[in-house]
Amino acid sequence: MIERSQWSMVNSQQSLVKNHWLKVLLLTFTLHFGLVAFSQKVSATIDREKILIGEQVELQLKVEDLDRGKVDIVKWFNVPDTFNHLEVVLRFPIDTIKVNDSYTFIQKIRLTSFDSGYWSFPELNILLNNQQSLLALPLGVAVLPVDVSSLQDYHDIKDILEVDVKNDWLVIAAIAAASILVLLGLWWWFFKRKKRIVAKPPRDSSKSPYDWALQQIDALQQKNLLEKKQQKLFYTELVSICRIYSDTQLRVNTSNKTTDEYLLSMKGMVGTEPTQVQYFQLLRLADAVKFAKFIPSKEEDDIAIGSAKNFIETINRFYKHQQ
Repeated sequence: MIERSQWSMVNSQQSLVKNHWLKVLLLTFTLHFGLVAFSQKVSATIDREKILIGEQVELQLKVEDLDRGKVDIVKWFNVPDTFNHLEVVLRFPIDTIKVNDSYTFIQKIRLTSFDSGYWSFPELNILLNNQQSLLALPLGVAVLPVDVSSLQDYHDIKDILEVDVKNDWLVIAAIAAASILVLLGLWWWFFKRKKRIVAKPPRDSSKSPYDWALQQIDALQQKNLLEKKQQKLFYTELVSICRIYSDTQLRVNTSNKTTDEYLLSMKGMVGTEPTQVQYFQLLRLADAVKFAKFIPSKEEDDIAIGSAKNFIETINRFYKHQQ
């Protein structure tokens, strides 16, 4: 009986030793797999969290400390060309940096937006060949309209005042007369505007639309409207010259389009990104002068004139290239 008991104790001890070593091996394997799986660092960052409409933000995607002898990337970050009011302007190639057996991958992508608001990025992750997916922290960017808070003589838009209209024949007659005057004014404005648009230089004229547009801007400056505090009229005529010229050269009709619709139709036709942004900001500034009733500074007036001329130069180069 004693021998059997001793033999059972020996077997039990051997079983305990085997279980102990199995646990050690399992723990070692788990730690090794964890180090392989989680030693990589994934990040997605942007160089700024707020931009103006038409400006660009740079997205940087990075994977660090990747040991390609143990694990490798199967699928890189998926950033669509267009997502959530954001558009990809330029994708840089993926840079590879090797230090000993560790690899770091970096890619930069430039994005822009033409819609104001706060726009979130989609889920940014990579897939490894061990079927593991590594996810970067979520991102978002705020797209702001043109900032007019620092402009001179800014006046906020006031609420519409309610008028107590009485059932009086005199008032009714006045309203009828005013309606007739408005209709006559619209009729005059329509035919006057139509006449002005038709009066632009014909294609067979000795003066090209390009020369005509630059001459019109020079003539507009000579009117001294800015010095006379007629900023609204100045910016209205400046934008009108640009739109008539682009319609003539591109053979389109945007006279009935809103600023936003016209802006979208000009995307990709205004040359390099700085020229496009400057012209789009000119359109926003003109609307702000018209509706918000503020006076830009002298420096901002000069920038607006330069943006208009750069736009005309760009469309002229585009038109010659298409011929």
